[in-house]
Amino acid sequence: MTSRRRRRSPEESRAELLAAAARLIRERGPDNVSLRQIAAAAGVAHGLVTHYFGTYAALVREVLMAENDRIEERVRERISAERGVPTAAGITRVLFDTLADERYLRLFVWAEMHADYRGAARPELVELMDAIEAGIRAALAGRRVPSRSRIEAVALIGLSAAYGFAIGGRSWLAGMAHDPDDPAHEAEFRVQLAAMMGAHMVEESGLEPPE
Repeated sequence: MTSRRRRRSPEESRAELLAAAARLIRERGPDNVSLRQIAAAAGVAHGLVTHYFGTYAALVREVLMAENDRIEERVRERISAERGVPTAAGITRVLFDTLADERYLRLFVWAEMHADYRGAARPELVELMDAIEAGIRAALAGRRVPSRSRIEAVALIGLSAAYGFAIGGRSWLAGMAHDPDDPAHEAEFRVQLAAMMGAHMVEESGLEPPE
C-alpha cells in the first residue's frame, strides 16, 4: 500500500528538500545526484523541486550558501573569541580547517563551474566585512585604521589563497618534489599567508605587522 504524503507548509517542504539535497550531495558528490533523487529522498513530487529551486545548479548553489553561512559564523565566533579583534591567523585557520573537507571543496568547485549567479550580492558577506572592520577599529581605538578597500582586499587574498591551496596544493607540492602528505607544508603556508595578510592590513595604519 502506498503511504500518503504528509501535509507540509511551503517553508517545511523547501527546508526538507534542501536538507535532502545536502545529504545526497555529501554522500555522492554534486555530479551524481539528480532532482528526481532529491525529490524521492524528501518524499515529495519531482515538480515541487523545480517549483522551489528551478534548476539543479540553483539548488546546489543553495546548499553551498548554507555551507558558506556556517563558515562565516565560525569566523564571527573566532572574532568574538579574540575579543572583537580579528587576526589574520585566526581567520585563515577557520578557512583551512573548512577546506580540509573535500566534500565541501567539490561542492564549491562544481557550483563555480556551473554558476548562473555571478555578480549576485551576498549581504551576509558584507555583514562579515562590517564585523571585521568594527573589530579593527575597536582594536586601534583612535589611531588610523586600514581603509574598507584594504580590509576587503585582505579578505579576498585570504579566500583566494586558501581555496587555491586546497584545490591545487597537493599537485603543486608534488611538482616541486615535496611530499604532499607532509602537514608541515600546509602549516608553513598558513603561517606565511597570515603574515602577509597581517602586514598588508596594517600597512595603511603605520603600525608594525603582528608577530
